[in-house]
Amino acid sequence: RTHTVGTKSPNAYGLYDMIGNVWEWVQDWKGEYPTGHVIDPTGPNSGSYRVYRGGSCGNIPGGCRSALRSGFPPDLWDCTVGFRLARTYYVLPFGGR
Repeated sequence: RTHTVGTKSPNAYGLYDMIGNVWEWVQDWKGEYPTGHVIDPTGPNSGSYRVYRGGSCGNIPGGCRSALRSGFPPDLWDCTVGFRLARTYYVLPFGGR
C-alpha cells in the first residue's frame, strides 16, 4: 500500500519517495528513445501514451527503479499513479526570493 510522503529516508539528493510509492507521470510521450549514448532523452513530440516512472507499492522491489518506464493514456486514473510538483527557487540579491 502507499505511504505518507516523506516518512521514508530521502535519496542522495534529498528527495523523498522517488521510487516505489506511486508511479510518477512525467512530461514525455511514450516512444522509442534514440539509439546510442543520450543524456536525458525526451521521447517523441506527441503520442497516445504519457510516460510514468519509478514503480509503485504494487511492484516487486526489482520493478521499483527510476529507469523503469511505461505508459498510460493521459486520462487514466489509478491509485498507484501520481505526479510530483517541482518548484525552482531564484535567489535574489539581499536574500529575497
